[in-house]
Amino acid sequence: MKKGKLLIVDDEIDLLKSIKILLEDLADSIELARDGQEAIEILSREEFQCVICDINMPRKNGVEVIAEMRRQGNNVPFIFYTAHGNRELMLEVVKYGPFDFLDKPNLDGLEEVVSRGLKHGLAQGQGVQKDQAVSEAEYLSEYHKLLNSLDEK
Repeated sequence: MKKGKLLIVDDEIDLLKSIKILLEDLADSIELARDGQEAIEILSREEFQCVICDINMPRKNGVEVIAEMRRQGNNVPFIFYTAHGNRELMLEVVKYGPFDFLDKPNLDGLEEVVSRGLKHGLAQGQGVQKDQAVSEAEYLSEYHKLLNSLDEK
């Protein structure tokens, strides 16, 4: 049974390797990108069913990565995994329809969220779906959840 292809994007190399080892049984293959620019290059030439992406990175941040993918018509599920995401960047990300948010360095729940993300990506046809926009209601719902989670921190 096909599990899907996963891309992990983070500028912390040790964390990239650790997450890859943790998730290796969940995906058919896992690619790594060390910053947002590298992620955009990889995502522009290969199809993935799910992306785990840090928000604060050199060259291009996570907001720029998801924004570019959505401009290209790529609606692959993005899971943002960040310890340093500031409120403005996280609110900006919500505009582009992220699949979920997790906090570093806590790995609890990562496997479950990635498994759901990969299944969602496979169900929507290799992670690419043209012209799918986030509805205003979905945006507002995600916005409020995000605000509540930031206020709890």
